[in-house]
This record gives sequence, structure tokens and C-alpha cells, in this order.
Amino acid sequence: MRKKFTLLFFIAIFSLGFSSDASLNIYAVYDPSKVGELAMVTAIANEIALTHPTAQITKKPSATFHDLNLIDPSIVVTAGQFGIEFIKSGVFPAHTKILLCTHQWFDAMDGLHNVSIAMPEHTITETIQDTAKANNLTLLRTVGVLHTMSAKALADENTSAIHLSDAKVGLILGGDAETPAGAWKVFTKENAIKLANEISIFQKNTGYKILITNGPRTGRSATAHKTEELDVVSSAFLSVLHEAGLKQGTDFEFFNFQFGKPSALKAVMKVVLNNKGFMIVPGESTSSISEILAVMPASIYAHDAMNEQHGAFVEKLMRSPQLCGRLCLTQR
Repeated sequence: MRKKFTLLFFIAIFSLGFSSDASLNIYAVYDPSKVGELAMVTAIANEIALTHPTAQITKKPSATFHDLNLIDPSIVVTAGQFGIEFIKSGVFPAHTKILLCTHQWFDAMDGLHNVSIAMPEHTITETIQDTAKANNLTLLRTVGVLHTMSAKALADENTSAIHLSDAKVGLILGGDAETPAGAWKVFTKENAIKLANEISIFQKNTGYKILITNGPRTGRSATAHKTEELDVVSSAFLSVLHEAGLKQGTDFEFFNFQFGKPSALKAVMKVVLNNKGFMIVPGESTSSISEILAVMPASIYAHDAMNEQHGAFVEKLMRSPQLCGRLCLTQR
């Protein structure tokens, strides 16, 4: 409830100056390959629309500055590295407000001026606050990453592809994570092998069936998740499960993420939620953690791709009274 109230408060402040019955264009501009960023942009656009029922929301995947008609009062909502470059690509008129959503501060944001930025409160340092003040940036603090996840959102999810309908555990394989400087920290084969060994023991001890999916950053490479061939990290993980005697279709079910096709994650979450189970989530995926904790318990595992901000987020959650009994940290 606190997150929802906070978001609505920020949207109300952000929308000041636009009459609720005046014509208003809302442009959602995003990189369509970044599912988490699309969720952030959608969450903001939907909340703005609640306070401006006559607003026209237009989704603009992969848009450039010149693709927008900014003659009328407009709000541009964008996200991530794509959004940073988009904002820098043109000169926006005074009657246009810009909101950037992000899960952390990137060095490239130092050059932004006169925009609003929605980002997790645990990532905002004194240096960032000083930069915001100098560059006339408005920081909208969120708890975790903005998203549109809820039990209601999962209700209509198609689960026909899942055969282990009585599974009580879902698992997301970790992935490489971008640093504030734009470099990457890697979720290695060794991380995957260690996790697989622990999952094998867990499954044998509990008998729980496990639904497993990877993500777009798992085993990141130029060809990963663009063909049916498994990425090297997912392959290493599954090899350990098979060597431990776990059987696909009986003990676990694996879903391979593919660009251009729907992710299995929501279907996995729906099955696990219906069975009153829990999700096992990688510590570098702030967006997945935020979404899953909105609807069910989670176990978060640490690994080499996590940076200081990922760790700070998890530690903050561990200290949250509202999440007692819904969150634990493993694999330190």
C-alpha cells in the first residue's frame, strides 16, 4: 500500500500544471527488448492517466525525438539507458514534461537537466542529490522498481504450456548486470553450477516440483536467446540437475526465454501463486524482486553479477517489517 500511495503522490506532483480535463498527450517511449523498463514506463503512464482521464496514451517503442508530436501539452515517460540517450537527442518545448524511470543512477545521467527521475530510494546517494540540485532534476523516490504486477494481473495468464501444474516453487536464473558506468558484471557458469547443486539438494529433500526459467541477460552474448539453442549458463545449470538425477517433466520443468516470444515468467508465477508456493529470485534482478514480492514470498540468492546497489536493496528489504516471513537471503 505504501508503494502505491507514494507513486500516486509523485504522479500528482509531477502532473501539476496540467488541468485534469485539458488535452494531454502521454508518450511512453522505451526499448521493447527491455521488459523491466517497459513495465516501469507502463506503470507511470497508467497512473498519470488515472489523474487525467481524457489523456491520450501513445506507446512509442524505439522512438526517436522526431517521432513525437510535441505541439500540444505532453508528458514523455521513458526508461533506462535508451531513455537517457532519447532525452539527450532533442530540445523539448517548455510545455512538455519528461520523466525518466530507472533502477539505478548511470554515469550518463550526469548530463541531464530539467527532468524528473523515478528511481529506487536505496540508490540515491548524497552525490546524486547534489547533481540533481545542480542540474534542476526532480528525484522521485520509489521502493524498489516500478511495475504493474499484481495477483489480478496474473489472473488471466495462460498456463497451458506448464505441465507441472502442482509445482510450488518457481526459479529465475540470474543474468549479467550493468554497472552505473555502463560495464557488465557476469552471472557465471560457476554461479549457475553452484545454484544447481543447491537446488538439486533442495528438490530431493522436499520433493517439490520446480518451474525454472532463464531471462534475456542469462548467458548474455550476441546470439543468446535468439535461437532455440541454450545459452552456456543455462546449459551448465541444467547439466548439473540431470547429473544429480532430477528429471525434466517430473521433478522440474524448464522454459527457455527467447527474444520476440512471450516470457514464461508470468505463467510460472501464476501456477506457484495458485499453489501457495514461493519464487527463488536472483539478487541482481531488482525488477523481478519488486514484482514477485508484490504477490508472493521469495527467496533471493546472491551471486557475482550483483553490485553494491543490488546488495543494498536486498539488505533494505531484509530489514522491512512488512516483508517478515516473505523474504530470505541465500547463497552468500
